[in-house]
Amino acid sequence: MKKTITIASLIGSLLLILDSVHASHWLVLFFLAGVIPGTDIRIPATDALAANATVITIIMLRLTVWPTARTLFFPPHTTVNPTKKHTPHRI
Repeated sequence: MKKTITIASLIGSLLLILDSVHASHWLVLFFLAGVIPGTDIRIPATDALAANATVITIIMLRLTVWPTARTLFFPPHTTVNPTKKHTPHRI
């Protein structure tokens, strides 16, 4: 119970800190306008669009294609169960 309260308090304090520095505003500016947070550096629109499209494509492929492709690259391990040795019963 103490661990749950501690984790909830840490998450709550992190959300308060992020809200106080307007983190959501900076993320929206970064993704839509290409403004790097805390600086005056701007990423050109074509580069920002290409980066966002690449990230979205990678995420979609990871969710849809990876479960099928995983079996091609990493075949499932088959384990051979050794037969049990039968010991004679003592009477």
